Amino acid sequence: MMRRRKPAPVLVPYPGRRWRRSRPKAVRRIWRLPVLVFYLLLAFPLAVWTCARKPAPDAGSYRAFAWWSRQALRIFGIHLRVDGVIPEAPVLVAANHVSYLDILALATLIPSRFVAKKEMRAWPFFGIMGAWLGTLFIDRSDARASQRILRQAGEILAAGTSVTVFPEGTTSDGREVGDFFAAPFEAACWAGTPTIPVALRYEDVLRPGQPDALCPFVGDDSLFGHLWRLAAAAPLTLRLEFLPALAPGLGRRELATAARQAITEALQRMEQGASVTYLRDPRRHSLRDAWVAWRRGHGG
Repeated sequence: MMRRRKPAPVLVPYPGRRWRRSRPKAVRRIWRLPVLVFYLLLAFPLAVWTCARKPAPDAGSYRAFAWWSRQALRIFGIHLRVDGVIPEAPVLVAANHVSYLDILALATLIPSRFVAKKEMRAWPFFGIMGAWLGTLFIDRSDARASQRILRQAGEILAAGTSVTVFPEGTTSDGREVGDFFAAPFEAACWAGTPTIPVALRYEDVLRPGQPDALCPFVGDDSLFGHLWRLAAAAPLTLRLEFLPALAPGLGRRELATAARQAITEALQRMEQGASVTYLRDPRRHSLRDAWVAWRRGHGG
């Protein structure tokens, strides 16, 4: 079964005080970082209750992680725009990779197990949370271990749970899509489940279609350094486009090629233009407007 979501317009502040939203501001850290710490502290007992005591994550685990992910994205001012059809049946989700925030965004939309590089297992807090949520940590330097993980991913798909992979194997700046490894698509072929390509792009709300420069987690970025930078960022739009399903009968190499091509074309369409809806003029005041309307209604 598939459920359709009506494409939402990109929300752009009314022309006027644009500079207030378009530039990073250190003052945003004053409230964002304490609130993030609060939710991190709240997430730990929540994860223990919903995930850690279970042999495998269940529906309650996915709901709890989706709720926490929505709060984290809201703290950083990241608004989701979802296009396409969100799958409900078990599928292999293959997305381009820009930041660890991709995981939070996808978790709010699809209950799934993630495949991530083993280095993330050593991240403070996020590593143990990922393990409790059933993340499959893959060691790309060990071919046999990688094969075991991918076979496990196929078993999870066959058992009725979606799996999310980032076939680039690393992050990019969001402007181009790197080469896709074919190995992750073996899980879909083995389980006989469709593959859904997903295109992700972080955009400045004032420049629809253009990738944001602060969100990418690339190169020598550290987790805390990136969080510090992101905490000052202006509000952003994260566009996610769920693309048509690819049949498992294509074979893993063909799936990798087709998924990369579909995502590349979707990102190119995003650059060519986006529908824009202006928010209300921020210089207007609702109380003053209500007072003026009351006076007009009473002959004032």
